[in-house]
Amino acid sequence: MEVACTEIGASAGVGVTVEKAIAADVDAVQLTVCWDGDCHDHKVQLSAGSNTVDQGCNGNDPDSACSATAVPNGTKVGFAEVPDLPIGTITIGATVRRDGKQIALPKIDVPANPTYPNGPQCGPQGTQAQVIVGATGLR
Repeated sequence: MEVACTEIGASAGVGVTVEKAIAADVDAVQLTVCWDGDCHDHKVQLSAGSNTVDQGCNGNDPDSACSATAVPNGTKVGFAEVPDLPIGTITIGATVRRDGKQIALPKIDVPANPTYPNGPQCGPQGTQAQVIVGATGLR
């Protein structure tokens, strides 16, 4: 049976979430992404984070309209595009501007995995990793 796949893709890179406890004080994040002995810096454009809240449906029919809304959650989020990001363990460090001061956070190892925006039957797209910036560093 042939599977129809859309043209939806996914960028390779690293997603960043700045925890609510420090988000108001963080103005900028720059990641240092390393693999195979090579490191590159990537600026992260931050925006307000949110949670999706289900608004329900106007019926149970398959053609019923459903809705959801985004509610700010106090975090900041961003994404650093890293076009050649490989699958496997990578090392990420960060420099954070918090309260006007540059703070270097120690590097950590994180998994980078392929994404499947059309489902696994359509093959992988961009490789992605995730980090959280918190009061005690990266995780």
